[in-house]
Amino acid sequence: MPPRYNTRSRSGSGDGIAQILSIPSTSSPEILDAGISAVQHTPSGAVAEDEDLDRTEESQGILDASLQPKLIGCGTQVSDSIVSQAINQYRTVSDLQTIPETNPDICPHCNVECSDSDEALCCNGCNVWFHCSCVNVSSSVYLQLQDSSLSWFCCSCYSSPASGDICDHTQLTQFLEDLGGASSSQSLADDIVFGCLKGNDAYKAIDKAYNVIVHWKPNVFLTPSGHAGQNFLTMIKNLFDQFTANGPLKPLALKLILIAGPLLLQKPSASSKSKDHVECLTRRLILWHEGKLSDLLREGKTIQSRLTKSKSGPSPLVIFSRLMLKGQVSAALKWVKRNPSLLLPANSSVLDELQSKHPDPQPADDDCMYVGPIEVPDPILFNCIDANLVRRAAKLTRGSAGPSGIDSESWGRILVSKHFKSAGTDLCASFARFIRVLATEEVNPVHIAEFLSSRVVALDKKPGVRPIGIGETLRRIAGKCISLSLKMEVTEATAPLQTCGGLEGGVESSVHAVRDMYMDDTTDCVLLVDAANAFNSLNRSAALQNVGVLCPPLYQYLKNLYGSPTEMVVNGTKEKLVSAEGTTQGCNLAMDFYGIGIMKLIHMLKELHPECRTSWYADDSAGAGRAGAVKAWWGALQDFGPKMGYFPQPEKTVLIIKDTSKQDYFESLFPGIKVTAEGHRYLGSFIGTKSATESYVATKVKEWVQDIEDISRAASSEPQLAYAGFYYGTSKKWNYLLRTTPDIANLLEPVERAIVDLLLPAITGITPVTDTLRDTFALSPKNGGLGIVNPATVADSEYRFSTIINRELVSAILENRGEEFIPDSQSTLKAKRECKAAKTKMEEDRKFHLLGTCSTSLKRQITLLSEKGASAWLSTLPLKNCGFVLSKQQFQDGLILRYNIPLEGVSLECACGKPNSIDHALICKLGGYTHLRHNHLRDTLSNLLDVVCKDVVKEPHLLPITNEDLPRGTTLKQDARLDISCRGFFSALDKTFIDVRVLHPNSQSNAEKPLLSMYRCHEEEKKTKYLHRIIQVEKGNFSPFVMSTTGGIAPEATAFLKRLAQKLSSKLNQSYPNIMGYLRRKLRFELLKTTLMAVRGFRKNRVVQISELDLNLMNYYIP
Repeated sequence: MPPRYNTRSRSGSGDGIAQILSIPSTSSPEILDAGISAVQHTPSGAVAEDEDLDRTEESQGILDASLQPKLIGCGTQVSDSIVSQAINQYRTVSDLQTIPETNPDICPHCNVECSDSDEALCCNGCNVWFHCSCVNVSSSVYLQLQDSSLSWFCCSCYSSPASGDICDHTQLTQFLEDLGGASSSQSLADDIVFGCLKGNDAYKAIDKAYNVIVHWKPNVFLTPSGHAGQNFLTMIKNLFDQFTANGPLKPLALKLILIAGPLLLQKPSASSKSKDHVECLTRRLILWHEGKLSDLLREGKTIQSRLTKSKSGPSPLVIFSRLMLKGQVSAALKWVKRNPSLLLPANSSVLDELQSKHPDPQPADDDCMYVGPIEVPDPILFNCIDANLVRRAAKLTRGSAGPSGIDSESWGRILVSKHFKSAGTDLCASFARFIRVLATEEVNPVHIAEFLSSRVVALDKKPGVRPIGIGETLRRIAGKCISLSLKMEVTEATAPLQTCGGLEGGVESSVHAVRDMYMDDTTDCVLLVDAANAFNSLNRSAALQNVGVLCPPLYQYLKNLYGSPTEMVVNGTKEKLVSAEGTTQGCNLAMDFYGIGIMKLIHMLKELHPECRTSWYADDSAGAGRAGAVKAWWGALQDFGPKMGYFPQPEKTVLIIKDTSKQDYFESLFPGIKVTAEGHRYLGSFIGTKSATESYVATKVKEWVQDIEDISRAASSEPQLAYAGFYYGTSKKWNYLLRTTPDIANLLEPVERAIVDLLLPAITGITPVTDTLRDTFALSPKNGGLGIVNPATVADSEYRFSTIINRELVSAILENRGEEFIPDSQSTLKAKRECKAAKTKMEEDRKFHLLGTCSTSLKRQITLLSEKGASAWLSTLPLKNCGFVLSKQQFQDGLILRYNIPLEGVSLECACGKPNSIDHALICKLGGYTHLRHNHLRDTLSNLLDVVCKDVVKEPHLLPITNEDLPRGTTLKQDARLDISCRGFFSALDKTFIDVRVLHPNSQSNAEKPLLSMYRCHEEEKKTKYLHRIIQVEKGNFSPFVMSTTGGIAPEATAFLKRLAQKLSSKLNQSYPNIMGYLRRKLRFELLKTTLMAVRGFRKNRVVQISELDLNLMNYYIP
């Protein structure tokens, strides 16, 4: 071992403390220029050794040692909780060592000698040399600390450093006070200016505002469109630019962004309207730019104090309806349950329980970390994170608000809405740049502390407490962007040994693999392991190192997120918890972080005990094989797991055996573990005997029946919302079990009975539901049904399809294959196509059988409803903003009209004297409903054309005919009119005429015609009448627009809509598929509403008007 020597001290003990807490010293002006620190006072003895260090390298270097236990990033603001944690975990002694010119030593990480030309550190505990690159210490940190008074410990020695060198709280507090401020209000540089606020005053005002708004009740209005909203977005965009460009406001930029919403968008009153919101935002923006945060805060406090909380609150059905009308299906379904999860009051016992689930950080063991330098990916990798990806991520982000109180709906409108024009695009681009900075550069953790914070809610686990973390919405959107851009890299780093890293079908494959292990004749037992508080206990330092080696592109982003402790606000209190170990509650990258971070443990166990076959999905592990092999694997897991933060719980771990006669033997071999020959639940499925599987499924069936009863109660008043909730939510609950558990079709009969007896009558209003109707409703909407399938009829096929699609991944798990596995290989893609084709064929066969047995009327209806897009109104979420909402009667009448079922509550005879029926009501001209239907469709098309065309006119007169030679059949009326005319539809300035027709396919003239012939006949009739006159006289274009009352669209109308969608897409800068989908749905909904008016509309016999009578000729009395 080379001799060690003490280097001269660059500063006193205070400066050493600052180094440990990563508070940049004022001895480095470049740090001040970058906005990383603004400490005005320079401790005595501080000397700037290298004035020419690059600014970016400096800021990175200070934080590059976050994998070392003693170097954390607390930056310019050090809260009391962070300080106490730093004191307890990180120590200061003198002796940072350098490499002398002789006697090189071996670095244990790479087994390469540390030569005299290498940058290396000597551990003060074990005297072993480490390359800086191997322990992730950057050159700038090495150079700056080379002359300091700090010591460095390797991970192995960290748990027992030299005694007597602990930095105490008094020392730290005195140091901070020497700098000109307490730990909660450190001085900032004079160049920080926010309106009338400067330096320390600006920091205090902004910090005070943040600490107040995180405890406010949600009460913000959506950002209004127009100049006020655009100015608000521009202000947010400028703050992001301050951060990415290292501007003067960088240390406070994110905190300002987070307080801007609650302060500027605070709803003034419960009855305030959009106009009021615009006025409030305009006035508040002026105060904001002037830096008058105290005025904004006072106004917000006043509003908050007047918010009254109802003793009972809105009913669950009201909340269900509100959420469904916003498209939040999963959240809405929680409110139709009889016993929803309840929030626990944040009393002392609950707080203690929450605190216990967030342990202190533990030292990292070299055995649980991969060895080697961390590659730095090219920044070009993240160029895919742009404004479009931000919008996509914002649309995919759902859920409540984090501490700042701005939820996904509010941020989604800000980032996605087109109403803000270029301001929205610019904001998305700036936010994308910010995400790229987090993914490629070291960031001072103080600058992003509030961005990383989360809100913790305590749910009643019955018994126990279930903590639910809700991260800031912006953080979740940023994480979604990273996840979307690095999905392939994460999958390659984990699959197939760990199946939680974004691998499609990963959880299903794990279940299939463990079941195959159990069924294997060579298997004696299967061990299903339960780990205690797994995600919160993961060794963060080791996991970050493993991510750096296995998935370098993800490393820097995760390091910025997890390089230092983060705060969590406990909902409903002023208490805060600190997350210093494991993944953070509310982080949507937690699964990827955990999956990659624990790969070293998985590889180690595989190498030590390859005879034991294993499967991992996040923290859910399973081992199977011979008893001895499983025992050895379990022992190794108990030995090495805790070093990684994986703590197996024997009391909750289950051993499934196959030979019941060896029960005693296995109980003695696995003491403290529950041994069973029946089986046990695993990842939502069941592994074990058939009888035990049936018992488990029966329990789940009871839960599903209860869910159907709950949604049926909601359907009695809101059938459309209940149908959407069941179709997109409730029915998905048993799909997973069907795909992962074999031979359970006969156990699902209670679910089918609940659907037939409760759900379908509540949704459709039809009682009883006949077998023919049940078979019809089981078809998908595009084939004329409702998509409410009988789970018993599809259970076996769903399981078979799942095993076929996941066959390759299951084989890789069983064979303990590693890097050679290729996700989504050609064989897997081929299997998916084959299964999709097989599922389509099964649907067609069921439809063919139904058409062969049902009535002629129903057969005709199913044929009509199978037209493309005819059922769009049914399969669309009931979004209020889009106008896709129907009343109870409208929805149920729409279903009755859909299947041509006789209506109840209407007269048997029409006012015109003919027998009343649905078919008659849709063609009867009495009451003017046919004209209303036609005119409303015309007006809808006209409004859409107004957006992209010029000179849009309704019912334009045609030019008179002079001497034109027109074909036979052309209308020759001098006052002839069409429905719509416009310019610039097909080509610039050319005039296009559109004539609308709504036909009823079951009318006498149409009933016997095939669909295509029916549409062609009506189109040709229109073209014969108008086409040649328009071409010759008007010199324009003509397009007949023909639709049916069942939602079908004729071929030329379809072509017209495609052209309209292209122009709208170009004009509005929105995707063509989204525009086309909206047009199809919009037209169907508007047509349906007017069609339903004709079915139940009031008709009366013609009344003779007094003006038509000649009273002089009438005798009132008999002579």
